[in-house]
Amino acid sequence: MKNIIPILIFFMTLILNAQVKKQFDVNYKLASSKSIVQDKNFYLLTAIQNNVEVKSLLENDSELKGFYDRQHENIEQNLRRNSNSVENLVTSYQFEKEDLTSIAKRLEFLLQKHQFFRDFVNHDLRVSGKYENFNKYSDAIFLNKAWDICASSLNRIVNIYGNGEKPQYAAIDSVSYDVQSDYYKGAVFMWSDFLLHKKSRESHLFFETTLDFSMSLLYFNHRDEAARYEPLAENENKKAITSLKNIDFNQFDYSAILVLGNGPENYNDRLSAIGKLNLQLGVLEYKTHKAPFIIVSGGYAHPFRAPFCEAIEMKKELMNVYHIPEENILIEPHARHTTTNLRNASRLLILNQIPITKPILVVTNSIHSSYLGNDSFAARCMSELGYLPAEKLKRISNTAVEFLPNISSLHQNPIDPLDP
Repeated sequence: MKNIIPILIFFMTLILNAQVKKQFDVNYKLASSKSIVQDKNFYLLTAIQNNVEVKSLLENDSELKGFYDRQHENIEQNLRRNSNSVENLVTSYQFEKEDLTSIAKRLEFLLQKHQFFRDFVNHDLRVSGKYENFNKYSDAIFLNKAWDICASSLNRIVNIYGNGEKPQYAAIDSVSYDVQSDYYKGAVFMWSDFLLHKKSRESHLFFETTLDFSMSLLYFNHRDEAARYEPLAENENKKAITSLKNIDFNQFDYSAILVLGNGPENYNDRLSAIGKLNLQLGVLEYKTHKAPFIIVSGGYAHPFRAPFCEAIEMKKELMNVYHIPEENILIEPHARHTTTNLRNASRLLILNQIPITKPILVVTNSIHSSYLGNDSFAARCMSELGYLPAEKLKRISNTAVEFLPNISSLHQNPIDPLDP
C-alpha cells in the first residue's frame, strides 16, 4: 500500500490540476502579497513588493536571482521525485543557514551602493514602527535584523504547518490536519505544484517562493486569525473610534480599562465562568469613571481552532447584560496570550492616537492579576516578544494593575504568525 501512495498522489495532481487551478486562482487572492496576514507578519516583504525601485533592484540582482532559480529547481526536483514523504518537498522551501548569511550580505552590499535603498529603510521601514525594537541600529544592521526575523519566521511556518512540528503552544497553535495522512500529503503536493507553475506570477523576488508557500500553508490550514475583523477601525471599533474626538482624557485617571479574557475549554460556551467574572470586575471599575473606554481582549485561542472570538463575545456581554454603550467599547480580537493582551491593547491605543503617557488599568481575576504583577510575567514578555509591551506601575488591588503602554509594542512578531 505504501508504494502505491506516491503514484496516487502523482495521478491525483495530473487529473485535478486543470480542474482546480481556476478555483485556486480565486482563492489565492486571500494569500497574496496584499493579504492582511502577510502585512501583519512580514511588513518588510510587503514593503519591498510595493516599492517599484527596490523591487526592481532586488528582483534583477544576479546573486539574489541565482538563489531564486536554485530554489525553484530544488522544489521542481522534489515534485518530480514524488516520494512517499513530502518532508523533503516542504523543506526545500526553507532558507538554509548559508542562504540567510549570503542574502543578508548581498542586501547590505546593495544598501551601501544605492541611496534609494537607504531611503527605503529610513522612510518606509523605520517610520512604520513595525521594527521599532531595531531602530537603535545602523541601516545595515536594522535591515539585516528585519530580514532575519522574517526569514526565520517563514521557516517556522513551513516547519509547523507543512511538516507538523509542534509550536510553542501546541494545544492551540498547531497544524489543523494529520500531516501523515494521504489527504494532507496530497494537498501539500498539489498546492506546491500549483504555486510553482502559477502562470500569473507577477515577480520573482528571492523570498516570494517561500512567502507564497507559507501564506498558502496558513490559508489552507484555516489559520487566518491575524486577519479577522481587520481593519478594526472600519468594523467592530468604528463607533468607539469615531467618539474619540469628543473625549477629554485629562478628565480620567486612565486612558482605558483593559479587561483580559479567560477562554472556555469547550466548543459550546462562548465565555467561561472566569471570563464572565473578569467582565464584571471591569464594569465595576468603569462605573467609577476611571476611564472613558473598556478594551476587551482575546481572540480565537481556546479551545483549539475555537469557533468564537472571545473579545466579540465579551463586547456582546457588556452591551446586552451591563448596557455599556458600543461607543465606549474597543475590542482587541487577536491576542492568544497574556503577553499579547497587553501588547495588542497598547498598539490599539497608539494607532488611534489615544495618549500613552496616561496609564491603562488592567483588570482580571485575582490569580491572573497576581501573575501580571509578578516578575515572571516581565521575564516571559522579554523571552517571547523581546521587550516589555507595557511598564508595570503598581498593583492597586488584587484584581487591578496599572501599566504604562510602550511604543515598542508596534514591533511585529512573526514568530507567532497567528498573532504577530
